[in-house]
Amino acid sequence: MAKSYDLIIVGAGMVGALSAILLAKSSLRIALVDKHDGEYRLSTPPAYDARVSAISSQSKSLLEKANVWQGIAHDRIASYDNMVVWDGLGDGFIDFNAQATAMPELGHLVENAVLNQQLMVQVQRLKNIDLYLGDTLESHELSESGVRVELTSGHMLDAQAIIAADGAMSKLRSENAFDTVEWDYGHHAIVTTIEIAQSHENTAWQSFGEEGILAFLPLPSVNQKHFVSIVWSVPPKEAESLMALDEDAFCRRLHYAMNKRFDVLGLTQVRQAIPLRQRHAKQYVKAGLALVGDAAHTIHPLAGQGANLGFGDVKALVEVLEKAYRRGEHLGASKVLRRYQRARMLDNIAMAAGMESFKRLFSTQQPLVVQLRNIGMKQFNQGESLKKKLVARAAGLSSFS
Repeated sequence: MAKSYDLIIVGAGMVGALSAILLAKSSLRIALVDKHDGEYRLSTPPAYDARVSAISSQSKSLLEKANVWQGIAHDRIASYDNMVVWDGLGDGFIDFNAQATAMPELGHLVENAVLNQQLMVQVQRLKNIDLYLGDTLESHELSESGVRVELTSGHMLDAQAIIAADGAMSKLRSENAFDTVEWDYGHHAIVTTIEIAQSHENTAWQSFGEEGILAFLPLPSVNQKHFVSIVWSVPPKEAESLMALDEDAFCRRLHYAMNKRFDVLGLTQVRQAIPLRQRHAKQYVKAGLALVGDAAHTIHPLAGQGANLGFGDVKALVEVLEKAYRRGEHLGASKVLRRYQRARMLDNIAMAAGMESFKRLFSTQQPLVVQLRNIGMKQFNQGESLKKKLVARAAGLSSFS
């Protein structure tokens, strides 16, 4: 006999777990399914995990609403109040400053494992969330009137709808024939954490140059030693060469790639190389099913907006489903789920298009383009009003219009 719920969420990562918590707080009965065991074993600082997320003001507010942010240890969070972006092939730069935009900070950097651990802590405290961990979908049926799921464990679940938060390689997206627009960026992102000789100044540093696209993201200092997470986006063959270097040689290349702004003392985590691919589902919903987060869209990590886009989906979906629940509407009805799609699709497409244009503009080394973009960066840096709007957009405090 099947067990009944209001919603089945597939994927207990950051997006799926946050969705479960916020929906459960609205008295909905949730089944949360994930192949992961739900245990997140944290490294000990300064060996911070290599995978981190930049958390905007809007995302922080959602995490606070879920009682997640309050549970994260202060020494695992690094706030940054400044962001400096410059062209490594010229002298153009842009300086975003929180004080100039009347914000307490531009954002926070947190390890993904830390976020996942605290999300799972809150999930386990809510009685109207049933966890099916170490489990996957064997089969599922969708309809306007309801959904049925069979898990590999043999459990049968009924609900009004399924929320697919099962990541960039979403099985639910592919099995239900959602069309996507996608292409390979022609870049791999090398991620790791490093120790640097001087303070990062609570600043996110980003360089575009002949060595690729490189971000230095601040992490908490430990015993007056300073650490950053790096995301180094380069073509696949260059990534292969960089991964093959020994640690000392890699650190020297990193020092050069960052225009010698920081002395790199060494790595504190093993390097990882991650292929980058742009993907966007043409539709986010079908009767009984909604895609959220990376299941719906993935973008280039150069602006650190991937997690925030996913959390933006959560905010919109929860608002739509809470309102429908109060009205007594069926949560899996196409007309209900399309409200979520309308709320998110244009913003997500605009962000994806912006990141693609930015990446193409800064990946070329043609002299005329380099000259023009340096002129443009200098002019943009002098336009405080436009910078304020861009910072507000990145913080989730405004939308594209």
